[in-house]
Amino acid sequence: MAPRAGMAGFTLIEMMMVVAIVGVLAVFALPAARDMIVTNRMKTLSLDLYSSLALARSEAIKRNIGTVSVIATGGAWQNGWTVTCVDTASACGGAGNLVMAAGEAVDNSISLSEASGITTITFNRDGRLATAATSLRIVYTANNAKVPMRCVELSVSGRPKTLVDANGTDSDGCN
Repeated sequence: MAPRAGMAGFTLIEMMMVVAIVGVLAVFALPAARDMIVTNRMKTLSLDLYSSLALARSEAIKRNIGTVSVIATGGAWQNGWTVTCVDTASACGGAGNLVMAAGEAVDNSISLSEASGITTITFNRDGRLATAATSLRIVYTANNAKVPMRCVELSVSGRPKTLVDANGTDSDGCN
């Protein structure tokens, strides 16, 4: 039987084969896409935290005061943070504390914590830390080895830096 001249399209078998192939490809692609999304979220969080710390340091130097701090919201870094100039003798340009920047709460799939429990990081007028050197850790809560931990570290000089864990072991920090 010869096909009719006006008929075009796919058969049901051809359509089912395409759907099966797309399904198999999706099974392999979705986990990698999820890991990529989480990695990008962690990278964005580390850079947001880095920029807030750099802002606080530069404001302390610019204003020549030792009262600029990055403060964890509600006593936990997971809840977000604020860059605040604590007003002492109008050092911040007016009455009351001046909030210069704020970080949002962290998604539940990611954990943001400080190793020693510090909730306030304060910079001196020379840009050095008034508090101890510290490291903020950003970890994917599902403990997926394909998504390495990130750290934002502050030495006593006050200069922040971001690191990615190279050995896949969260317990020893970023190295």
